Amino acid sequence: MKKNKNDFELVFSERQSFLSILNRLKEYLKNASLNHQAQVVQKVIDLLYLQNFDQFVKLINSVDMWGGSGAVWEVYIENKEQTKSFEKDIINLIDLMEKTNILGNGIRRIRKIFKDNLKLKQ
Repeated sequence: MKKNKNDFELVFSERQSFLSILNRLKEYLKNASLNHQAQVVQKVIDLLYLQNFDQFVKLINSVDMWGGSGAVWEVYIENKEQTKSFEKDIINLIDLMEKTNILGNGIRRIRKIFKDNLKLKQ
């Protein structure tokens, strides 16, 4: 996903929305003692603060966020209310990534998984 500086205008305009969602995700992870995943999210936040959009896009689409076992999205949070909030924020993050044209391949299926989970928990 090679982009030039002008391609990141949408990301920049939605920076506060990204930061809000990412900070909440980091807190859920820290509260569940999922420190490695919280550190991954913190790195994403740091790149956004530094306006290093190229690296931000790479990391927010990486296997550390969306891969298999040990990825940020695929954690177990014992507290059911926090699990629900976490899943909602993952959906919000994916929606925002899609809105800003930085959504990588294979991530939409994760949104569907979490939407289905939330329907079952209602």
